[in-house]
Order: sequence, then structure tokens, then C-alpha cells
Amino acid sequence: MEDLIRNRVAENDQLVVFDLEDYFPPVGVREVDLTPLASEGIVREAAARKFIDHLDPDDFADVVVAITFGAEVIVPQWIWPMASSRLAEAALYLGEGSKEAVLGQYYAQRLSRIDWTFYAGKKVLLKGCGQYPVPNSAYVQAAMYLRLSAQKLMYGEACSNVPIYRG
Repeated sequence: MEDLIRNRVAENDQLVVFDLEDYFPPVGVREVDLTPLASEGIVREAAARKFIDHLDPDDFADVVVAITFGAEVIVPQWIWPMASSRLAEAALYLGEGSKEAVLGQYYAQRLSRIDWTFYAGKKVLLKGCGQYPVPNSAYVQAAMYLRLSAQKLMYGEACSNVPIYRG
């Protein structure tokens, strides 16, 4: 018996789905708040080194790490490389700022490394409506790259999409 419903999207070799959730960090995003280092309004190197040395890199394996400092104090410039060097081998990506900002930085880096020529001359559906908090900046950048290579760009789902560009 023949199937009554055909999946024309799956049958179309010119339609490619680009899903930003495929690039979402597997273990998510975590924050390392360095604010406790300024309990007296001053960041002291010895206290910072002790705090950072107690961070377990294994706790940050495959994680996007947002290093923050919420206190209203002058933050010494050396604190950022000291904190990031402790977690560099385990973390998927390290950045300074809020979790949302660092996730945007992570996506910018990931998207800049894709070979976009694969999408040349194809109809591309930039998938939306996902389960992860993909930042808007990732959609902006993906659309920028896809616009420069794809024949047609759409946003949404195969059954309901919004045309973005047609070359």
C-alpha cells in the first residue's frame, strides 16, 4: 500500500534546513561570578588566585562559560585572563559578560567557521521555533551568511515559513 502523505520537503534535494539549535552548546551556558573577590571593594591578587584555583575545570566541560563581575569596583585587567586560563582546556567557549551576551559571542565564532559554500544556489530554511534560547544575534548572523550564498532564504518551519530573500 502506498503512503497517502508524501514528505515533499524530505524529497527536495534543493531545500536545506539550517537549524541554529544544532550549534547550541551541549551542556549549556554557565556563569562564573567573580564578585566575591571584591568583598572589601578591592580585588587582591592572592584572593583571586585562590578563588580561581578552586574552580574545577571538569565542572565546565563542554560548557559555554560567562565570566562576570557584578560589583561596582575597578576590576583589574589581569582577572579576565587568569580566570579564563583556568577553564580554557575544559570549556567549549569562554567570554566576559552576561550569559546571553557570551552565548551570542559563541554563536558568532561558530558561525564564522562554517563553510557557507555548501548552501550556494540552494533554497534554505532557517529553522525557528526551537527549544533552546538561541540569541537573536545568531539569527542575524546566520541570515547574513545565508543571504550571501543561498538562492532563496526562508525562516520558520517547512509547513509555515516566511520568505526572507530570493535571488
